[in-house]
Amino acid sequence: MSFSKKQKEKIEHMIMKGEKMDKIAKEIGGNCTWQDIQQYCWDSGAMSWQGSKKMISTRLKKFKTATTQANRELLAEEIDESVSYLYYCAKQMRERIMAVEHALQKIK
Repeated sequence: MSFSKKQKEKIEHMIMKGEKMDKIAKEIGGNCTWQDIQQYCWDSGAMSWQGSKKMISTRLKKFKTATTQANRELLAEEIDESVSYLYYCAKQMRERIMAVEHALQKIK
């Protein structure tokens, strides 16, 4: 899904506040899904590591007080989503570091 400049700004603002991706998708409207928001964040690097940490911390705090299995499962899915994002970022960063190291070795 492609987003307008205004939509991208709104997504990035809400992500930095630690909002849920499904809530952001509802705010964007249309047939936007949380997967579209997640893909945008992955592709653009819109979610900071700090923003992702905040999302995980918030969900873990809510997990303590979640009274139903359905609520705990939803929180677990959201935590998994954020952890997957961090993994993706770390993997991508490692690939970039390796590419730079390889280029530097060619220069020497």
